[in-house]
Amino acid sequence: MSYADDGLSLRQIAEGYISNAGNVMIACVDKELVKSFFSNWKWINLGLVVSEQLCRLPKEQRKKMVADIVISAIKKTPSKNIVLENIDVLFSPEYSLDVIRTLQLAGKNKRLLVIWDGDYQDGVLTYAQPDYPDFHRYEVRSYGVCCITK
Repeated sequence: MSYADDGLSLRQIAEGYISNAGNVMIACVDKELVKSFFSNWKWINLGLVVSEQLCRLPKEQRKKMVADIVISAIKKTPSKNIVLENIDVLFSPEYSLDVIRTLQLAGKNKRLLVIWDGDYQDGVLTYAQPDYPDFHRYEVRSYGVCCITK
C-alpha cells in the first residue's frame, strides 16, 4: 500500500482517519513535511537512543541486543503514535538486522511512522546504494507496511 505525499493523505494518517495503514508506516518524504503533519505525535531519535545504549555494552553483545533495545525504547514510550527518525544505525552490517520486521515487532501496540532515508519504487523499499555495505532491499508486500511517497 502506498500513499502520495499530497498533504491530504498525510493529514488523514496523522489524524487517524486512515486506519488501514497498519502499525508501521514508512515515510520516504521530506522530514520537514512530516513534521508539519505529525507534530502532535511523539518523536524519537532512535539512532541516539540505540547508540547510547549500545556504547554501554561490550562489543560482542551489541549484535544480539540491538533489536531488544529498539523494542524496549518503543514499548516504554507512553504515546500510541510515534515518529521514528535517524534510524541509520539499524542498517549497520554488523547487526544483520531485518529493520522492518524489528520495527513491526516493536510497534505491535503502537502506530509508528518511520522517516526513511531511502527510496521506494515499484513495491521495493531500499536503503543506501547497492555497492554500500549497509545496503538493504525490502519487498514491501512481504511486510504489509504502508509507504508514504512523493
